[in-house]
Amino acid sequence: MPEAERLILAATFERAVGDRLLAAERLAAWLPTILGGALESVDLGYSPANRSFVVFARTQALPPSAESRFYYWCARAGGMPWNLSTCPPEDRKMLEDRAVRCEVRSVEVPSRNVPEAAARIANVAGAPPDRRSAAAAQPTLSMDAGSAAFAAITWDPASRRLFVPGVSAPPTGDLVNVLLRVPRMERPLEARARVVEVRGEQDAAAGQPAGFTLAFDSLPPILAAALTTHAASPAAAGIGSRNAPRYTVNAPVTVQTDEGPTAKLEYANPEEFAADYVENLSQGGAFVRTSTPLAEGTRLTLDMRLPGGTLLHAPAIVMFRNPRGMGVKIELDDDGRQKLAAVLARISARPRRALVVDDDVLILRALSDALQARGFEVLTARDGQEGLHIVADELLTLDLLVTDVRMPTMDGETFVRTIRGAGGESELAIVVVAGTLDAALERRMENAGADAVLDKALGPQDLAAAADAALERKRLIPPGS
Repeated sequence: MPEAERLILAATFERAVGDRLLAAERLAAWLPTILGGALESVDLGYSPANRSFVVFARTQALPPSAESRFYYWCARAGGMPWNLSTCPPEDRKMLEDRAVRCEVRSVEVPSRNVPEAAARIANVAGAPPDRRSAAAAQPTLSMDAGSAAFAAITWDPASRRLFVPGVSAPPTGDLVNVLLRVPRMERPLEARARVVEVRGEQDAAAGQPAGFTLAFDSLPPILAAALTTHAASPAAAGIGSRNAPRYTVNAPVTVQTDEGPTAKLEYANPEEFAADYVENLSQGGAFVRTSTPLAEGTRLTLDMRLPGGTLLHAPAIVMFRNPRGMGVKIELDDDGRQKLAAVLARISARPRRALVVDDDVLILRALSDALQARGFEVLTARDGQEGLHIVADELLTLDLLVTDVRMPTMDGETFVRTIRGAGGESELAIVVVAGTLDAALERRMENAGADAVLDKALGPQDLAAAADAALERKRLIPPGS
């Protein structure tokens, strides 16, 4: 068979202990179902020294839907998915070396024996002997109705459809086990659903985020009641209302209540200062950060000197106000729209810049690639000390910092505190990612100055999406809030 028809897929699980170890075992046990007849054999490895679990799946004539399915369920299990047949040679060598260094290994396990081999390795790794067997398990979408992530899920009881937002999805047509944990209920609720629609990021729009829709053919009444009670309605205000891309102008504005009133914007020199300024400028409007917002419905004029010296006289109306300022809708003629579009094209031509800090080379590469795919220019560092030097050199050009917590030389908490405290930097969006996340760690990192604290179990694509969203939120909040 030609080599092009053979693919090797891999999954790596870092800090594979406790629930993360069980998730790695389940993913390995699911491979015969996920990959179907394309699966030839599997290599499994575990390193007690590094607490890492490695899975290599050899496949033949793998259909695209099976590969997509593998990526989704690997990310759901908290692993990093790889295609060794297409990844850079240095990444492939690194993964192969990591597998060879595993002290506990099962090599070339036939498809039918994979669940038992995964169980044996999990036993050696310290999994509880009385755990539920993964041998007969099917890929399961587990959800917690009391979690923050569940707040973004929507349920339409009339059509019995559940929408799950995210940048990855199982293929359309797949049957999925759904397991819902409900507060104060001793046992989780279960049902089967089919993936009936997948919306990728390229198809997402305001009010229609990326994700997938599940349809239930038969639904236990108690589960239907739980979804109706705990999940949001698709019509709920603010659900899926991510804005179209906007660009921060970072220029001062003086809000005047006489002669119009008029809000004047002059593009700032470094030495200039103003208490108010306009940000998130788009062709549709802008947000004016001010302690004295005008009343909703007030008509005003923005006299703007835009980057490059372009002058723009823009009638506008105040659409909403909040403690941070006011949102205005710009009402331009054709000439004004063309001028503004040209300026926005120049502003958006500079890619957003991110710094990723992690001592694990594989995670560093995967997260960097995911951010680059979202349009970021990415710098990397292996620990907080190295990251601090980059921040000092690149601070004025950085938009986002993503850092691990546990690192040598300088850990993530010290790193973040140094930037926020000694450095006095408040504008940079900081996202912390942790291999093992708990409420105490989350509070400490938020107190240190993190804008978001995320679990690495989300996988690189969802981590990049969440970090991108944290950056957008940061731009709407004035310093010191």
